[in-house]
Amino acid sequence: MNFDEKICLLKRDAASQEEALKLLANEFNKADVVNEGFMNGILEREVLYPTGLLLADGSGVAIPHTDGDKVKRSQIGFLSLNKPVKFYEMGQTQHEIEVDKIFMLALKEAHEQLETLQNLMNLFMNEELMHRLDLCTAEEQYLEIIKDSGLE
Repeated sequence: MNFDEKICLLKRDAASQEEALKLLANEFNKADVVNEGFMNGILEREVLYPTGLLLADGSGVAIPHTDGDKVKRSQIGFLSLNKPVKFYEMGQTQHEIEVDKIFMLALKEAHEQLETLQNLMNLFMNEELMHRLDLCTAEEQYLEIIKDSGLE
């Protein structure tokens, strides 16, 4: 359900956090799963409530999201970067971390957020799956990782 549109950009280049977020948000727009204000909502929320997470292996992920009123249908998108970009760490507005994997959430219902975040945290703690995600170069590989993680 949350992966129906297969929004997956692998090994892309972005010069900044904003450029990376726009790359991914554009895919949500193309899939027609979000409203016009989605991209601005993502960018504005990231300033106020950063979503960067430093993982145990030293790599960084981000889980940007915005309010459900900017979403038509729930969807999760993924972007892996060739070179990390800076995000502020979750709960911080001063500590930057290097992020090379972004899971963007477009969740229509508030109750979906907690379960989805818990499932993502389980994925982030699974070293084997995260290693596979680092090496992932094809959509089929990504979807298999998502299936193996229980997120699907």
